[in-house]
Amino acid sequence: MIVISPYSKPSFEGKPSAKNYPFWKELVKLLPGDIVQIGLPEEERLVPDFRTYSLPELREFIKEMDFYISVDNFFPHFCHHYNRHGIVLWGTSDPKIFGYPENINLLKDSKYLRPDQFMWWKGEVANPDAFVSPEEIARIAEGVLNVIQST
Repeated sequence: MIVISPYSKPSFEGKPSAKNYPFWKELVKLLPGDIVQIGLPEEERLVPDFRTYSLPELREFIKEMDFYISVDNFFPHFCHHYNRHGIVLWGTSDPKIFGYPENINLLKDSKYLRPDQFMWWKGEVANPDAFVSPEEIARIAEGVLNVIQST
């Protein structure tokens, strides 16, 4: 089972976060196997199996997943704490600062990184060009599943 955590919390102005991967609908069509989306009730549902959890429930749930795909949000930090690995999609924040080495950190190009990584995201504009293509992510996800299934 692949778990997706597609959204980061909205900006201060209530706009979608610039951290959100803009091609989720295309990506989920390309992913193999069962996909479960976790998130908050108000988030857009990208797959039929959408779940919300309390923190203790989430801790138990992540033991069942093969791996996850997420943007830079709470989920990779939570999974790191429990030694669960995944693919993290980066756009303008730097995985060398905020990522974890056990994950596959996908950054298209460092030229898209924000100049000051530690300032607030207020007013940050989403840039779809900053993200890796859905096809590349799906290819990597398939490889990860193949490795998991062969062990």
